[in-house]
Amino acid sequence: MSASRPSRSPSPAQAPPVQQTPGPRAAALQKLYSDAVSHTLRTCSYSNFTSSFPTPASHAPDAMKRLHTDFVEKLDRTCRLNFDQILRDRQVVASLNDLDRLVEDARKRKTAAEQAQDGQAAQPPLPPHTLPASSLYLSHLGPLLSEKHDSLSSRLQTAQSENAVLVDTVLQQRRDIERLVSQLETTIADIDAANGALHDMDALTEEAVALDMDLRTAG
Repeated sequence: MSASRPSRSPSPAQAPPVQQTPGPRAAALQKLYSDAVSHTLRTCSYSNFTSSFPTPASHAPDAMKRLHTDFVEKLDRTCRLNFDQILRDRQVVASLNDLDRLVEDARKRKTAAEQAQDGQAAQPPLPPHTLPASSLYLSHLGPLLSEKHDSLSSRLQTAQSENAVLVDTVLQQRRDIERLVSQLETTIADIDAANGALHDMDALTEEAVALDMDLRTAG
């Protein structure tokens, strides 16, 4: 019987998203909603609640008081939980915090511009609808074109570096070939010189043999 496969370890549970601390606008929104819920629930007083149920209120007032208390507490808890869920799902706190940062950044830039102009009021920027079409589309295409330019410049520098390395390699190979050709020519010259020496030696051998024959004939 085949052994059973070992069970795979379960994947670790993902950590819940970290909730951001509410900024001024997010805190104001939460306070506004909390105050509105509290005001609405205060209008649902026991007298207003029992006016819709006069008979049970007259016969079982204690039960009606408990029912009213439970109803108000449950309605309050449900409203606040639903509101918190909406804030999380829509990322309202993060969006309002971003808006706070944008407003604060604009305020700082305005202050810096006024200080640069010796305390005078900074000139307001031109409204976008008064700008020409070329300025508008260039303002949108500018970051993209700048990014593409940087990317192409980086690729060009890489290609130039690779070409420089390739040129050095080709030059080195050419020098190696020239050195080998020079060595080959030297070897060929040595072989030719050796062949010439052998030819001269053959001639001397023939002369020595002829001289020996002459000496034998004369003797």
